[in-house]
Amino acid sequence: MNLVEKSIFFANENLTLTNQRVVYWASKNILILSDLHLGKAAHFRKNGIPVPVQISLEDLNRLNLLINYFQPKQVLIVGDLIHAGANNELDFFKELIQNHHQTKFILIKGNHDRISENKLNSLGIYHIFKELVIDNLHFIHQPESSKYQTISGHVHPGINVEFATKRMRFPCYVVTENQLILPAFSAFTGLDASSILENQICYAFHEEGIFEI
Repeated sequence: MNLVEKSIFFANENLTLTNQRVVYWASKNILILSDLHLGKAAHFRKNGIPVPVQISLEDLNRLNLLINYFQPKQVLIVGDLIHAGANNELDFFKELIQNHHQTKFILIKGNHDRISENKLNSLGIYHIFKELVIDNLHFIHQPESSKYQTISGHVHPGINVEFATKRMRFPCYVVTENQLILPAFSAFTGLDASSILENQICYAFHEEGIFEI
């Protein structure tokens, strides 16, 4: 895993964006991500679409490496942890939580997070919210206007970039004065490059870097 970091100032806080789809809030020692979509590959296989299980395992391995690197006190998942019901990929996530038993895992429930709180508790997630405010930051899965400055997910933002000989689409963070929209943590998601916000700045990324557009 090649980790590249980019510091930004948002809501009077210094936040670290990374090319590995997480934000680190150093002053609170919180690792922030969204849209892990555990079980999406299994859901596709169940419906006859051949998707290798390795896709989700690679996402979880990347998360494990990021936790080892940042050593966060808390991991805050801003919705859509689970794509579709209980599935065997949750067993791997439970093992990850057990391996980081000193880290608190917090879930802001997203539109795909339909399993019961008892099941989430059995995974090791006991802090479950519809939305959460920490200092000046409002964490909620789907972007919406708020009296606070919000960090959300759901959109899976992407941006098209024109080069001399081709056009490429990259995942990105979308930042305005009042919103920070996270990229999907899972690499197995589409990218929405059509949702444009007024005065937005995009921080696009790839395996080798992160750049402002």
